[in-house]
Formats: sequence, C-alpha cells, structure tokens
Amino acid sequence: MKMVKAGIARHVTIAFTRHRPVVLNPFSPDYLGPWLRSLVEQKGVLVLDASWKQLAPEKFRKLHGTHVKLPPLLPGNPVNYGKPCMLSSIEAVAATAYITGFTDTYKKLLGLFKWMETFNDLNSELLESYAKAGSMEELINTVREYWGDNPPC
Repeated sequence: MKMVKAGIARHVTIAFTRHRPVVLNPFSPDYLGPWLRSLVEQKGVLVLDASWKQLAPEKFRKLHGTHVKLPPLLPGNPVNYGKPCMLSSIEAVAATAYITGFTDTYKKLLGLFKWMETFNDLNSELLESYAKAGSMEELINTVREYWGDNPPC
C-alpha cells in the first residue's frame, strides 16, 4: 500500500480501535466534517482497505471510535471512475485530510498515483465547500445543494 510506504499510514489490528479513532464507515448516518479536525489529529483515522463488494455493516460493528461517512464525492480511480461515493482507500483518506484541514497531507496523497489529480479535478469545489461547513447541518445543506434531496451516499 503506497500510503504506508510514504509514511502517511500504517497497518493496524482491531486492537487499534481501543484508541477510538475516527472510523470511515460508509454505513454511518453521520458525515465527516471539519469540526472533527482535533479528533483526527489526536486519535487518527481508520479506513478499511477492502473491495466495495466486500464491505458490509457487520465489518464495522467491532470497530470502536467515531463512525462517520464521507460526504458524496466522485472517484478518479480507474476502477470506479465517476461512480459517486465509490472511493478507493487513498481517495477516502485524501478527502478526510482535506475536509479536516490537513492540506499538506492531502497534497502528498495526490502525488502517490497519477489518477489522484483526476480525483482532485473532479472534487476540488466540493471538498472546499465541505471543508467550510461549520456544523453537521451546514454540511447536510451543502450536500443537498450539490446532490439534491437524495444524495448518493
């Protein structure tokens, strides 16, 4: 995994969740927002590196932490290009970094794969809007503004 080799991430076991990190969980009812910056900084972020076909709510039940999903974004990766919300792990971590104000980390992540620039091109306006949300309510309103009343995720 390129994020590990770049020193941005590390492999962990389920025991890591005793530290109660921010868990990126696509089944969570709550969105990630900039108000979680200090929690991300203190506790870290946990992302499951798995195929979308293998993800199920049961996989997240034993993971302790603050479960949140990313607001809708478009993947730039070649496997799920343009399919809303079907982000790769690196795209999810990059989006988390941007939304929570870790723009230097975001820029490092963009350099790990050529297609990450495509991810940035597709989502820069959305990411900026999400990063400016001052509350969950504001973020939900921003999501509705871009995606309508039935967002894809």
